[in-house]
Amino acid sequence: MITAQDKILHVANKLGLTSLKDMQASTGAVYDVDTDLSGQIFSNAARHQNPSITNINENQFEVNEALLVETIAFYVLNAGGDTENFQRIYGSDTDIMFDLIIGNKRVMKDTPIFAAGSPFTFANTANFTAALGPNNLQFFAPRHQVFMEGAGILIPPQVQWSVQYTIFNVVSGAVVAPTASTQIGCYLFGTKVLLNFNTSI
Repeated sequence: MITAQDKILHVANKLGLTSLKDMQASTGAVYDVDTDLSGQIFSNAARHQNPSITNINENQFEVNEALLVETIAFYVLNAGGDTENFQRIYGSDTDIMFDLIIGNKRVMKDTPIFAAGSPFTFANTANFTAALGPNNLQFFAPRHQVFMEGAGILIPPQVQWSVQYTIFNVVSGAVVAPTASTQIGCYLFGTKVLLNFNTSI
């Protein structure tokens, strides 16, 4: 069985990054929001500098940093900076068609993720109380984010990446345009190589 570490080291060896194997690896994620409504995510992350919008300073990693993308997720950010339920905002008849671009190559092209039927993922919006017989049951309502698992694509050090997307209505075929109150964000989640030497304490 090929592990995430095996994939990272294989690509590192092909690129001649011999010191990558000495770095610490951990679960990691990067995220950004298309605040310009341009259909592009991560390419303008350097201008955002806001944790509610992005957690990166630029759309490339430093030397000896990398991310093996295992899950790609899209979500909605409203004008108040809150994450919204994607299916409730855009409807179950929509899908996101996206390209993942690393360097000058489209490593995923015209890849669809459908709003309907996607599992809940990543985060909770708030807790709610519901009646269950004579008792009240408190539970969390997950945010409905559309996502794809098992991508297995490595973003190497010092190479720019971005995501281009379009939202379609799968019934009519029409393009659905996001607005300032329904901005689209993206998570790239997986195994991240950190810029820390893997030494024992």
